Amino acid sequence: MIVVCVTNCPPGLKGDLSKWLCEVNTGVYIGKLSAKVREELWLRICDSIRTGQATMVYSTNNEQGYAFLTHNTTWIATDYEGITLMKRPLPLNNDSINNTLWKPGFSKASKYGKMGGGKKNRVSADYVIIDVETTGLDYEKDRILEIGLLKIKGNEIKEQLQCFVQGKKAIPKTVTKLTGITNELIERQGITEEEAFEKIQEFIDCDLVLGYQVQFDINFIFRIGERIGKRLMIKRTRDVLQIARQKIDELENYQLKTVAEYFSLDVSNMHRALTDCILTYKIYLELNKL
Repeated sequence: MIVVCVTNCPPGLKGDLSKWLCEVNTGVYIGKLSAKVREELWLRICDSIRTGQATMVYSTNNEQGYAFLTHNTTWIATDYEGITLMKRPLPLNNDSINNTLWKPGFSKASKYGKMGGGKKNRVSADYVIIDVETTGLDYEKDRILEIGLLKIKGNEIKEQLQCFVQGKKAIPKTVTKLTGITNELIERQGITEEEAFEKIQEFIDCDLVLGYQVQFDINFIFRIGERIGKRLMIKRTRDVLQIARQKIDELENYQLKTVAEYFSLDVSNMHRALTDCILTYKIYLELNKL
């Protein structure tokens, strides 16, 4: 079973959704699709919805019995000790929208912090950026192909890690065409999931973890941990996608490529883990200048 909820949906996309799903209320579609069709439909939604928002809920073989995908929404699917919950922002009142923070309930420290202490937003000095390439979008059934990690100290890249992972799942032709990663490459250069998990945990240590739609990457790594009987220890995360949504208003969509092009960054070698990490790092620096 699949449920898709969309807002500000272009007419052409509505037509595509109606081919596969039944619209039971305005912007609400339900149906039953194969995993392959579901993934292709979600990619179509993300490519076509422009400034609209989309959420997909689908049945899967996990403890809850379902999983979420979101696009352009402020509500984000978040893993909490193996259970997926929806994280949503606190509602804003008129005073906070107008940056008038002198409202009962705000401490002086809170007011000062939200105003930045009279300075521009500061970039976290030490953090790790993560990106994974996968066989698909379903972290229950799909597998990681490639992992990229950057360690940032004092706002400079100090260390990097890239590795292929033997996930024991055939790579779809569409993924190979997009990334250039082949089954032969994984067999020849890939390491086991357990080795990859240990490398990730050692590299991250206790640092803040950044990514572009970072929960997607973390969900896949969490599932590796479940399969090998280990738990990934991540204390803090920050989603660069959410920062982009907060700071840039005029974009047609908030895909990594779109935001990178907004800042005139090179996008010619995208869809490889380490390259996308570097792109995310550059976007993060640019966003903190706004």
